[in-house]
Amino acid sequence: MSAGAGRRWDYDLLRVASMLGVVYLHTAAGALRQLGTPLWHFSNLISSLATAAVPLFFMLSGALLLAHPKTAELHTLFTKRLPKVLVPLLVWSAVVVAAEGLLAGPQAALDKLIPLLNTPAMVPYWFLYALVPMYLISPFLKVMADGLSPRQWNYLIGLWLVFTILWSSVTDLLPTGNLRTALTQHWTLNLDFIGGYLGYFLLGARLERLERLPSRRTLWGSAAVCFVIIAAGTAWLSQRTGVYDERIKSYLHLFAALLAAALFLLVRSYGQGRYSGRGLVCLSGLSFGVYLVHPLAIQFWQQAWTRWITPAVDTIPLQIGYYLAILASCLLGVFLLSSVKPLCWAFTGQKFSAACRECNLFALLWRNPS
Repeated sequence: MSAGAGRRWDYDLLRVASMLGVVYLHTAAGALRQLGTPLWHFSNLISSLATAAVPLFFMLSGALLLAHPKTAELHTLFTKRLPKVLVPLLVWSAVVVAAEGLLAGPQAALDKLIPLLNTPAMVPYWFLYALVPMYLISPFLKVMADGLSPRQWNYLIGLWLVFTILWSSVTDLLPTGNLRTALTQHWTLNLDFIGGYLGYFLLGARLERLERLPSRRTLWGSAAVCFVIIAAGTAWLSQRTGVYDERIKSYLHLFAALLAAALFLLVRSYGQGRYSGRGLVCLSGLSFGVYLVHPLAIQFWQQAWTRWITPAVDTIPLQIGYYLAILASCLLGVFLLSSVKPLCWAFTGQKFSAACRECNLFALLWRNPS
């Protein structure tokens, strides 16, 4: 039996695809401000698809946690689940603060350290700030999820779709005025829990429990329509406003949610009865560490690229090369960190024994007889 036996192919594939998407979104941020260029249109297309990456990360967390029998146990939460997220977040935040101190002085480091409870050390870390509260209430969500009927599940997800996804989609696209003011929710009459992202956590659990999936033709069609609407809508809004307008790419907008749900179910439909191979298991095991390190890698390559390669990333081939350089350095860095026992858990949240089977130098030598 291979190292990946027993690992779900669909979840590993979605995790890797989401990792690739998140890194691209942040890599292409500069190009998306250069309206009208071929690079802008290319970046808009790829980022329209990649906009599903963060919702899929939340959905995977919900699907996995709320299906696991030990999620209801507080002991498991505080000894295994929460440290797996919190420890790497704190360690990488400390690295960012220390680097800021070395590069910009003690005051700059202090400016990042003081607001750390409410402001991430780097913008992409907001994802973990949203995920930690979900972990904290996951034991109760697990009990709730196991007791809900399909009809109750649909009602719960429907509340989120109406009061978070659909509501924000409509109000964000309305011009400033009386109508938009009329649709603004009062802060005490608000179902937008945990920034609205709790809905994705629950949506993943709901879609995991579906016994009968829509046809692949329906899922492919839904994903394609959502992708086209996001890409075309972003191009139209940006042309109309004269600046890059990513409102329709918001993670809490309707077509991003529908795209993420369609992709989740589509990959699940292809993954039935399939298990991950060694390569996919390795990339999946590196994905969380890559998410944490990629903001630092982007900062490094922003300086290194202009110094060693070319002054600007202003063509499609250059952007692809730039993206691959960032991605490769992230994968290599996390791979090496996972190979050092004292660093593995702290920087990746993964047990060293698991990394040795899946995604570090020792995994290359691992031979598990069939």
